Amino acid sequence: MNKNKAFLLFVVFSILLTACARPVGAPSDFTQNPAAQPAAGADQTSPNPESIPATSASADEVHASTDADHHSDVDLTHLTVGDGKYSTSPQTGYVYSCQTSFNGGGASGTGSWMNGDGTWDATKKAAVDGSVTWPGSFTVSIQGDQRVFTGNDLPNHTTGNFPISPSDDAYAVDRNPNSIKEQSISLSLPVTPSAAAQPNCVGGEIGIMLSGVVIFSAFDAEGHDAAAHEVQDNCDGHPQVSGFYHYHNLSDCIVDNAAGHSALMGYAFDGYGIYGYYSEDGAEVTNADLDQCHGHTHMVEWDGQMVEMYHYHATHEFPYVVSCFHGEPAVRALSSGEGQGQPGEQQGGTQQNQTGGQENGQQPPQAAIDACLGLTVNSACTVNTPNGALSGVCQTVQSSQLACVPAGGPP
Repeated sequence: MNKNKAFLLFVVFSILLTACARPVGAPSDFTQNPAAQPAAGADQTSPNPESIPATSASADEVHASTDADHHSDVDLTHLTVGDGKYSTSPQTGYVYSCQTSFNGGGASGTGSWMNGDGTWDATKKAAVDGSVTWPGSFTVSIQGDQRVFTGNDLPNHTTGNFPISPSDDAYAVDRNPNSIKEQSISLSLPVTPSAAAQPNCVGGEIGIMLSGVVIFSAFDAEGHDAAAHEVQDNCDGHPQVSGFYHYHNLSDCIVDNAAGHSALMGYAFDGYGIYGYYSEDGAEVTNADLDQCHGHTHMVEWDGQMVEMYHYHATHEFPYVVSCFHGEPAVRALSSGEGQGQPGEQQGGTQQNQTGGQENGQQPPQAAIDACLGLTVNSACTVNTPNGALSGVCQTVQSSQLACVPAGGPP
């Protein structure tokens, strides 16, 4: 073979190798990961590079964080019960709660999965019967610097039968009398979230998942560990008094099919991502790996690129998802009469709608809510009104919403 033919064959062979090879982390990797894609119907436009909150990773870094098998040392048969583990400041393993007084409903009995030693066995927990399909609607789009969510809170998976039937074994423990109802969700979160000067307390609702369903804090309306005590369906959801179907922990029906670091599961109300149970090396995350708000900072896939940024993780350990907001929450409540967990739910099998001083479950004025952002219960606050500034104190209204209540009543 002469030198010209040998050189020609070498060039052809090199071109074929280049055409067949694709660098790890290329855009097609993102589109093949359903859990990391925007929801169906979402705006697929890539964000402006200037909106990416951190530097992109190299191909080696992307590969290192995506090829490990998932593995776990967490004992699901002895999970610590989080009853009453709320705090008035950020604390690992606790919920930094805007509400510190709980008088709503919850489970009416004690499940056989409660071990009696302050732990519970997730492998033995009962589930509400049924497999109901719903006409869910959920879209996510990027509009300028905002990520816009619209939906009806009906999941893209099946649910149990609610209210819980007396013929259901779950009825002996949890007599949730509420029905799942279509809602109207419209909210905007920052595309590029940023850390607040100090962490913010959480109310009843903490974020929205890619199934189109709202996720609540770890507590029920009695201040008990909702995931441990209450009986949800096979997808870890149930309705509260307004019919909002919701989770308290990561739903088993939101599939995490990524290798290595978990895929994006949803968004907290401060705009930061909520990821699944596993970190970069494929190991299951525990509270010891996370900060006081249940998150940490390292490389993750975000809007189709690998970036280094803060994010939350789900855990099997209490407080399960978000225990305080690392950033400034863009929204705190979506539902009227909402409380920690599920206010207005069952006590003796009857509905109790608790509005925390707001008549007819009315939403407090936005100015009153804004006046207490970053503050705690009983902190001094000021509300600006058309008639001038009113001084007051931050109080929980609608059972969970922290708002400034001037002397003499709401503005």
